[in-house]
Amino acid sequence: MLAKRLPNMKIILIIIGLLFQSPTFSQPAASPVEVTAAIQTKIKQDIEKQIPTLRLKLEARKANATEIDFTLDTFRVERFMTKWIDLDYSDPGMRSGIYATANLYDSLLNKYYRKLLAVLKGDDKKNLVQAQKLWLSFRDSELKLVELISKAQYSGGGTIQQLTEASEYLSLIKGRTITLFNHYTRATQSE
Repeated sequence: MLAKRLPNMKIILIIIGLLFQSPTFSQPAASPVEVTAAIQTKIKQDIEKQIPTLRLKLEARKANATEIDFTLDTFRVERFMTKWIDLDYSDPGMRSGIYATANLYDSLLNKYYRKLLAVLKGDDKKNLVQAQKLWLSFRDSELKLVELISKAQYSGGGTIQQLTEASEYLSLIKGRTITLFNHYTRATQSE
């Protein structure tokens, strides 16, 4: 059963990745536009209009409900970042967009953490709680290292280092979200 789910998930993630690489999928603004709260709301509304079509495509591919939910969740987040950066591609704008995206992934991380916690039984929950605490410690230590290496004495400094720091943070959060989703998928495969 797991063998069937993992290739499907890979296909779904590849499809999402290809959507973001399409040159007609989005066009950058002529000059950077600051992404305000109102613009963020508009971006999210525009993305929601795409969800029914994507859902139908996933259902046609016989993806299960859990895979569909995760794919739609991650599509919303990834598309949000793409639209943000299309509007504000200045260094500060991209950094803000990356951190906003990381916050959205953090919400998903918590969602799938809670879902996994709900299916674990008895003392098994303690293992997840402990693993998450250790991961949080790792995340914080890794970010300190990234900040250290971003200093001018090691990397030459500059605004690119701030973008690198933001990207590393996003990568950590996104990776943990995917890991927790994969654990949840495995933990529920006998249902």
